[in-house]
Amino acid sequence: MRMQRSLRLAVDVGGTFTDVTLFDPADGRLLSGKAPTTPRDRALGVLDAIGVALEHAGESPARVAEVVHGSTTGTNALIERTGARVGLLTTEGFRDVLEIGRIMRPDAGLYDFSVDLPLPLVPRHLRLEARERLDAQGEVLVPLDERSVVEAAEAFAREGVQAIAVCFLFSFLDPSHEEAAGRILARHLPGVPISLSCRICPEIREYERSSTTVMDAYLSPVMSAYLDSLQARLREALGDARLSVIQANGGSTSVAAARRRPVTTVNSGPAGGVVAAAFYGRRHGRDRLVSVDMGGTSFDIGLVENGDCAVTTEGSFQGLPVRIPIIDLHIIGAGGGSIAWRDPGGALQVGPQSAGAEPGPACYGRGGTRPTVTDANLVLGRLSAGYFNGGRMQLDPEAARRAVGALATELGMSVEDTALGIVRVVNANMVKGIAAVTILRGIDVRDFSLLSFGGAGGVHAADLARTLSMREAIVPPLPGTFSAVGLLVTDTRHDYVVALGGARAGEVDPAALESAYLDMERQARADLAEEGFGDARTGFVRIADLKVAGQTYELSLPLPDARPVTAAGLEALLDAFARLYRERYAFFFAGEPIEIVNLRLAGFGRNQPVELPVAGRDGSDPAVARKEVRRVCFESVGFVETGIYERSRLRPGMVVAGPALIEEQTSSTLVPPGSRAEVLDDLGLVIPIGESQPTGSASA
Repeated sequence: MRMQRSLRLAVDVGGTFTDVTLFDPADGRLLSGKAPTTPRDRALGVLDAIGVALEHAGESPARVAEVVHGSTTGTNALIERTGARVGLLTTEGFRDVLEIGRIMRPDAGLYDFSVDLPLPLVPRHLRLEARERLDAQGEVLVPLDERSVVEAAEAFAREGVQAIAVCFLFSFLDPSHEEAAGRILARHLPGVPISLSCRICPEIREYERSSTTVMDAYLSPVMSAYLDSLQARLREALGDARLSVIQANGGSTSVAAARRRPVTTVNSGPAGGVVAAAFYGRRHGRDRLVSVDMGGTSFDIGLVENGDCAVTTEGSFQGLPVRIPIIDLHIIGAGGGSIAWRDPGGALQVGPQSAGAEPGPACYGRGGTRPTVTDANLVLGRLSAGYFNGGRMQLDPEAARRAVGALATELGMSVEDTALGIVRVVNANMVKGIAAVTILRGIDVRDFSLLSFGGAGGVHAADLARTLSMREAIVPPLPGTFSAVGLLVTDTRHDYVVALGGARAGEVDPAALESAYLDMERQARADLAEEGFGDARTGFVRIADLKVAGQTYELSLPLPDARPVTAAGLEALLDAFARLYRERYAFFFAGEPIEIVNLRLAGFGRNQPVELPVAGRDGSDPAVARKEVRRVCFESVGFVETGIYERSRLRPGMVVAGPALIEEQTSSTLVPPGSRAEVLDDLGLVIPIGESQPTGSASA
């Protein structure tokens, strides 16, 4: 009898580890696995991690129905500049848009002139011009000169370009010139992927639209090769299980759609973490969270307000602007593998360089010799050498001491003081990163809870929350693979946009807006139907970008739920804009003319809901979960005898008093002296900082 395929697997490929979470809808089981990332061929690490999760669950590959995949492949290509050799075809006179940009210094270079803007992804000699021109209303001023496109195609062929971006002036108002140029290029350069800005980013702002389209072309061969290879290997290992890909907007999509718009897959793994945080916050009645994912390489910071993660269209990757819906993330180089070093002035620094998966921290025993945050935590007793990754990896305490000791000699300090210094510095870096998305934006972080996950997140959670005077630190269940949980709970998503170019809200015809939204909904239904979603499983969110006339940047707001768009609905939208503007900028002058810049639609295909398992209540004394007592170092008191607990043996309602270290397969949680960890119904841990915050329950 053939096994029924019903298991869903989520795979998050990080810089150091590849995480997998397995969900069985038949009984609600949620299990996880972890394997080292394989940088030379990331698909190998994916298959290894899937094997670990299936072994843990006692399941057969024949039962896997879907693999949902979040990846850093596109991000790494941008960081390492290993994408395609791209040619850009643009309107005559506009070949230097990518270098002119907004004529603004980067934030890090406001006072440091050694910091400059990143180089464009396309060198100037590969930025060619086509003779054509539209005006600001989309009317043709100069017809497309097809010969100029043919000449560009011949030049691109001679230069051996691997992908082409086409971005003409005002093509978002009339795409006919770009589409014609695309057809000519395809005839002369068969097999070379072509990204048209009218399909990738049909919006105002020439620089951002060009940058986004070029980035899409730059990633196209890299992502296509990776996804094709991964799909083939998964088919060999798992049969006809479906492969879905997470996007930067937090939603999933098909492999075919990801290949058509590869720019949407950048930062997809970290996006899953913020989705998971919002999901967990709603479950426990926390609608204001700072989400932090501390993995081996990076520290990913997201914000959850009103129970949902913030999505922006004004993002950037590696300093290059990108104009697509993306989850608002701030990423810094502060992970367990971040390397500690002495700068020329003699000060201790940590990161952003990371030991990565190969060779990894010194304590991994894979050839690494430089001290990392993981080595420091091992020296301080905050990690168990024999219970790392559920005992699948044995850490080498002596190697950690040698690595930290070498740095200690340079600094003239003891090994223990150096290890504690490493932890203090990386904590300070993470506090600064959190402040960048909260305090520096006028957000009072004291009103928020810290949701900390990732393999290293629980060890640092309480210290970070206390430093920032936050309400509490929360460490969710399965913290080491929590981003992969986010990949499971997300829905399939497609985004669409219609540019209005700044129509005055008081003059626009509501019927015309309704017609534009209906056109986008028809396209969304067709795209979702291709992925197997019928009308009963689809949903739409209508969004509009508005700004004060004469200003540069807009705010995005969802439209009222009432359909169709009416004059009264537009008034409600303008009132909501005024409230949001006042909230962001503290003042709004009533009566200012408002412009509608873009209409957006998010189309959702609803996936099967996932619930976190609830543990039964069985006693109130956490002593049943205590495994041992050992010396652990805390900043406030130094080394003290500390109870070591097994998280899986804790039960809801238990309270673990600090000093304590709560261990599990993929992570550990540190409870400082004078603090306590309260166990939720799903075995989530809450460490109160401000006592006014209730712990809630899984049924909240």
